[in-house]
Amino acid sequence: MTKTVLVLGGGVGGVVASNVLRKTLPKKHRVVLVDRNDSHHFRSSNPLLLVNKRKPEQITRKLERLSRKGIEFIQAEIKHLDPGRRTVETSRGPLDYDYLVVALGAEYHPETVPGMREGSYNPWSFEGAVQLRQKLAAFKRGQIVLFLSSLPFTCPPAPYEIMLLLDEYFRRRGLRGQVDLTLVTPEPTPEPLAGPRVGDSVRRMMEQRVIKLITHARVLSLNFNNGRGSLLLDQGITVPGDLFLGVPSHWGPSVLRDSGLVEEGGWITVDPETLETVDEHVFGIGDAAALKLPVMKVWAPKAGIFAHYQAEVVSRNIACLIAGEKPHYRYTGKGL
Repeated sequence: MTKTVLVLGGGVGGVVASNVLRKTLPKKHRVVLVDRNDSHHFRSSNPLLLVNKRKPEQITRKLERLSRKGIEFIQAEIKHLDPGRRTVETSRGPLDYDYLVVALGAEYHPETVPGMREGSYNPWSFEGAVQLRQKLAAFKRGQIVLFLSSLPFTCPPAPYEIMLLLDEYFRRRGLRGQVDLTLVTPEPTPEPLAGPRVGDSVRRMMEQRVIKLITHARVLSLNFNNGRGSLLLDQGITVPGDLFLGVPSHWGPSVLRDSGLVEEGGWITVDPETLETVDEHVFGIGDAAALKLPVMKVWAPKAGIFAHYQAEVVSRNIACLIAGEKPHYRYTGKGL
């Protein structure tokens, strides 16, 4: 009997899951990927895109190219999940499945910080990174501020990578003496999950390159007066700037809110080893999954490398289930 595996989301997790499923399943079974966009953007390269070390076309691929491998691609907006009926409602009609892989990532909500949407560029989105690339190319003098509005956020190393790349970028252009760099984060220290030695090392790198670092920061608003901006933090602290890079609050996908699959915050509740949800036919991977480290009881990092390995585990286990075998693959936190 033909089975259908539906993959929601064309990011790293969704693309890897689709590829592995197609390689491991007999051809008679369908692998279908659904995404509202027509292209996959490799967002891990956004920092390099900002400083002209990548071009937009180098980190973009049309998702329809997956059809060459026997993967069906449907460009559609996902409207509703009904695990009980094993159906996903989309803008192009309902889609039935036997197994479902949810890889919808995280939603961005800049409205949680007043003034953020109007006054900053989001380097986490492909469109924001392209706009910011053009803005940085014309920037010659002033203060650049990168700020994180809340935790958790995807790709924890990225803020520090961006600031170090900006330092090198303006040195290369002979403008570093005219450009001030500031990073504002709610984290207690750089890369807290990596441990104090790594945090101290990153902090020293920032100090050596004269990059100001403000930790334990809660951003209240972004305001502008006579063309110059000011970031208001708690305890009345203000951070002036001329160009703001804002990382908005990350929420679980809203389409999942009434699916019965999520916990507080909208993240999908999954088994930490199998990524199975409360429904045995549905799996959650990548940024959308609610994974916490068992020892520290804090969020495991949300990044593409984790989505990649989670996708491998889930896809191979689904192939086992379809073959009538006991699934034996386990996610062990690979990527840390």
